[in-house]
Amino acid sequence: MSGPKQKLHTEEQTEETDTETREVYLRDGRKLVVSEVGSDQLVEIRAESGMVELRIRLTEQGPVLQMEAVRLQLKATESVEIESPKVEIRGTEELSLVGGAVKLEAENDVKVDAEGEVRVVGKTIHLN
Repeated sequence: MSGPKQKLHTEEQTEETDTETREVYLRDGRKLVVSEVGSDQLVEIRAESGMVELRIRLTEQGPVLQMEAVRLQLKATESVEIESPKVEIRGTEELSLVGGAVKLEAENDVKVDAEGEVRVVGKTIHLN
């Protein structure tokens, strides 16, 4: 790590919650904050403004990852897999799925709702 601020110090806060906090100053005003809140442990990277950019909360049920970023990129040489009882992806302006082959499977119904037109374009379109 380089930059003018590289000291590691510990603060103890005892007003609202009994926590011990450690901060490491990073470049560009960011800081790494390690603390405990109740039975959870937190590892955070905060912007110079104090806004949380990355938070890992280590809970009894397992880790919880939260991120606030300008852009998120995932890249893997083999595959990226997401498995969960519920997955929700929202694009407030646009959502694109692009691939060599795109496959959609469902064990239950597939529902398509659109307030505008629905277009299906292909060389051949098979329905049932």
